[in-house]
Amino acid sequence: MFVANHTQDAASRHGMRNLEEALRSKRIEVSENLDEISTADCVLLAGLSGSHGPAVDTLKRMKAKPPGEPESLVIRANANYRSKPAIVLLGFDGPGLMYAALDIAGRVAWAGKNQNPFLYVRDTSEKPFLRDRGVVIFTMNRAYFESRLYDEQFWIRYFDMFAQDRINELVITFGYEHGGYMAPPYPYFFNVDGFSDVKVIGLTPEQQKKNYLAFKNMLRLASERGIRVKPGIWDHIYRGGGQAGAISWASDGKQPMPGLVWGLNPNNLVPYTVAALKKFYDEFPEIKETQFRMHNESGLLGPEIEPFWHDVFHFYSTTRRDISLELRAKGLDKSVIKDAQSQHLNVHLDTKVWMEQMGLPYHSTHINREDQDNARHSYADLLEYPQTYSVNWTLWNGGTQRVLEWGDPEYARRMVESARLYDGPGLTVTEMEATKMLGDSPDAPPRDFLNYKYKYFDYEFERYWAFYRMWGRLSYNPQAPSDLWEQEYAQRFGDSAGPHVMNALQLASRVLPRVIAASVPYKIFPTSTGWPEMMHLGSLPQFAAQEEGSDIAQFENVREEAASILGRTDTAMRRPQETSRWFAQTSDAILAEVAAAEKGLGGLTAGNEFRATLTDAKILAALARYHSWRLLGGVDYNLYKQAGSLAAFDDAIQNERKAIQSWHEAVEAANDFYTDNMVFGASERGFPHHWKDELPNMEKEFKQLLVERQAATTKGTSHVVVTPMQNRSLPLPSVSILPAPAERAVPGQDVRIQAKVVAPAGIKWIRLRYRHVNQKEDYQSADMLPSGNGGLYQAYIPGWFVTPQWNLMYYIEVVDKRAKGRIYPDLERETPYIMLDVKR
Repeated sequence: MFVANHTQDAASRHGMRNLEEALRSKRIEVSENLDEISTADCVLLAGLSGSHGPAVDTLKRMKAKPPGEPESLVIRANANYRSKPAIVLLGFDGPGLMYAALDIAGRVAWAGKNQNPFLYVRDTSEKPFLRDRGVVIFTMNRAYFESRLYDEQFWIRYFDMFAQDRINELVITFGYEHGGYMAPPYPYFFNVDGFSDVKVIGLTPEQQKKNYLAFKNMLRLASERGIRVKPGIWDHIYRGGGQAGAISWASDGKQPMPGLVWGLNPNNLVPYTVAALKKFYDEFPEIKETQFRMHNESGLLGPEIEPFWHDVFHFYSTTRRDISLELRAKGLDKSVIKDAQSQHLNVHLDTKVWMEQMGLPYHSTHINREDQDNARHSYADLLEYPQTYSVNWTLWNGGTQRVLEWGDPEYARRMVESARLYDGPGLTVTEMEATKMLGDSPDAPPRDFLNYKYKYFDYEFERYWAFYRMWGRLSYNPQAPSDLWEQEYAQRFGDSAGPHVMNALQLASRVLPRVIAASVPYKIFPTSTGWPEMMHLGSLPQFAAQEEGSDIAQFENVREEAASILGRTDTAMRRPQETSRWFAQTSDAILAEVAAAEKGLGGLTAGNEFRATLTDAKILAALARYHSWRLLGGVDYNLYKQAGSLAAFDDAIQNERKAIQSWHEAVEAANDFYTDNMVFGASERGFPHHWKDELPNMEKEFKQLLVERQAATTKGTSHVVVTPMQNRSLPLPSVSILPAPAERAVPGQDVRIQAKVVAPAGIKWIRLRYRHVNQKEDYQSADMLPSGNGGLYQAYIPGWFVTPQWNLMYYIEVVDKRAKGRIYPDLERETPYIMLDVKR
């Protein structure tokens, strides 16, 4: 075996080293001696597009196009070199060649003992779909972060996984929900000349140097694997903020406290920040980009914000224009963006995809009204033209699925494609267990949350391999072959059980995003206060009064549904009963796959990873069932509140009883797999530590519900109300939206929207909903009218509405004469609206 590798950069060396190790693990001799080619069974030719050598020459002879942009690659498995079978792996650059080598190494590992080691190697030509494919981590707890910072083996394993999965960016967020830790981060790593009073209380020079050297080492290890590290500096001065009072040990910012920064004040804040930033880049030259939190949650007071940023921008403009600046969009005034641009800085923004939770894999059709006038939920009015900045998208999945395993490739694929909105260059996801130990003491010993006797990993992140594999590989290429995870499941769980474990986890991964989109109270919006993975979301009366979901255009809430039943009104939105059925059917499907996986083991003993993965699937199946009953109970309780129906109240009680039983099933599934003290948020904010912690409150609330029922009386004019059961055998009306007549709308000209409708019961009404790509707007409506034969309907977006400032988006609502409705495009299969560019 001959490996020809004429590249010298660290990333390609990392990839080739891993490939050689994979071959040797199969007891294959590897040589780089040119004289041994004649005795080789196969030749591997590796190189870079712009170089000269056997890899490039062989690819040319095969008339294959070499990779042509950063991080792209080509693999040809059926090459020939000097009359020997050969494999060509070519990268545009070091990371591209590394990805090619790691891809082959991974496929070599799949081969069985007596199989051809290159059996699974396939021809491929790939280039990045998203330039920036990131993972964000938080420094919320000092002891936990330091346990990682000082552990070189942790970073080696973590970054090896990133490289294998083609994740090329790590965002380290300093100063988010921290109680004052790393606020700001600079003095934890070095002192700044001229500011001897700004220091970390109790931090010795030796500890500071340890932090500094560990951070340097981490940057080096990342760089060697083609990974950029982007610091997120979220607190510029600590003044208590939201942490004081919410976290028992958090400082109020008014007095020195061990482990926290002291000495910053309004007078030295700007000069210290500028001097510290200068030294930060001098000491850590690997850092080429920095993310900033911009608004008052960063510790800045309102009047300080604009002058602070003006002076900081001046530093970058005059001293470090090579540093790319990423501005967090939340609370960011456009005047601050314009200030940076007036100083000739090339800034870009970062914003959320779907609140601080994990909704469905698209940008919400209509966000919660509480956030319609700001950029807290997502993009607000930031996507205007002419475009003067780019937008990077961050999915705050860490607010939703914190501890249970996740792995849904179709979700990842759709979300990745949604990240191209406004020519978006990147998508960042929150690491699994991102808020681990949030609210715990900064001196509490770090610990795993899966009980020790079930442990099957060295580092807890390794149990989430599917999460990182799918987000990384699908962000790089949304059409990445599914064998990248299918083979991994087979390797881990066997050919018979593996596919069912995969299916169970994929189905289970869809539960919590649907809860977020369709069935949560708005109050759980923030990561710091909401955790649908383990919170039961309040008593039934509270739920009935507050539930609304976070896509209010697609999902009807339980209050609206009760009013619709009583008023016999129509809606094209998904009714709570339909969402309830979705949860019930998904729960059944998960458990069916779990049973098939257990049967697939045959007589083999279940390993810890098998048992733990299916435990997570069972918990999510129980949570799906819980929300199925909860939604029905919420509608029934609102029928009682709105019409005084005691029969509806009785139905609500029965549904709540079943919901509580489903929660018991989640607790039983969790059993002792998880520790009793999983800290992922401040207890003062109601965060439980285990699913069983919710049961006492649930039982108490249920007793209060029974007391309320005993005292309830019907309204004098009320009548018995029964929640209607729709006939599911009758088909929904179907809409196929025809392509727009032009690729781009023209300002001032009407835009015709046509659709073909199939509705056996006949159309009661059909309408077009449209707006600009501006979340601050509500949708406009236009009735769609028949257009010729064949079920064609049409409506117009008026020309006066079409302006160069905004692109357009639209969808169609339809209800048939049996009052069955639907919105198209269908969110189950695609983004539930259509974007239309405007000619400029």
